[in-house]
Amino acid sequence: MKRRVGNARGMSLVELMVVVVIIGILAAIAVVGYRKYIARARLSEATAMLAEFAAKEQLYFLENGQFIEAHNDSATVLFPSANENAGDFWPSDPSAYFDSARTPVNIYDGNGNLPVSWRRLGVRPRWKQLYCTYLVNAGGPGNDPPPGMGQAMWGGVTPNVPWFYALAACNLAGQAGWPNASGNNYVTVLALTHDSPAIRTVDETQ
Repeated sequence: MKRRVGNARGMSLVELMVVVVIIGILAAIAVVGYRKYIARARLSEATAMLAEFAAKEQLYFLENGQFIEAHNDSATVLFPSANENAGDFWPSDPSAYFDSARTPVNIYDGNGNLPVSWRRLGVRPRWKQLYCTYLVNAGGPGNDPPPGMGQAMWGGVTPNVPWFYALAACNLAGQAGWPNASGNNYVTVLALTHDSPAIRTVDETQ
């Protein structure tokens, strides 16, 4: 019995290359979409944390008549705040390597405690690890905010009321660069102040 030979044939090299190119394009689109999803998730964390800082600052003000700093305990607690150094942020130093896209950082110190200033303010994050890093500065009427973001918040004008501002620095590019300056790999900075409930993205350079 003779077998009939059909016209079936394999894929040509051109067809194979077209398939590979299509798969590559779809993979690239998927990667971009995933990165945007991760960025939104990290910024959602920052938004929630800034809102908690703001709420706890208002409660503290009602009880004590002033706002207070919230930052790394190794920094000297000042009133009014005098600077916004990278070392004041908690739980990560935004001038060093930290990766908000992939690697969370434990919010507790080696003794299992939150920073004293966070506890004094009553901040109790719902997460044990955070991807972004945070700083709150505060002062009274006539006190100049620290140079940098602080002074930029009020356009260089000294507030005539008690004030605070909270910063969230998120490094979505895998490298850090606080303060944002020419030549650095930038962090994305969100901010909230005592006189505005709106959370602003004050530096989005990634």
